[in-house]
Amino acid sequence: MNLQTLPPAPFRMLADSCQFELLDVDALQDPSSGRLLHLYSLVARCLSCETVFKAQEGQGLVSHCAVRVVRCPGGCGQQAFKPALLRAWRPHAAAAQA
Repeated sequence: MNLQTLPPAPFRMLADSCQFELLDVDALQDPSSGRLLHLYSLVARCLSCETVFKAQEGQGLVSHCAVRVVRCPGGCGQQAFKPALLRAWRPHAAAAQA
C-alpha cells in the first residue's frame, strides 16, 4: 500500500489558514461559571470566499479539548476558536446596545 496516495485525515490540527466572522453561536453554558458545556453549532462567514455556513460537530466543526476548529465548506481553510472567545461572543446588535 502506498501511503502517499491516501487522502489526508480530515480535520488535522493545522495552523489557522482562514478567518471567519461569527454570526451566531448556539451553545450550552454553565450559568454560574459561564463555562462552555457544549457547542451545538455556529454560523460563520468565511472572510476569504464570503460563504455563510452553519457548522455542527462532524460537519465543519471539530471539538478538541482546548479549541473548536471550524473549516470552510468552500475549502478555503480553517480556524481554531478558544472556548473563552465563544463564551464571550455576543451578536453585533446586542454588543452595540451594551
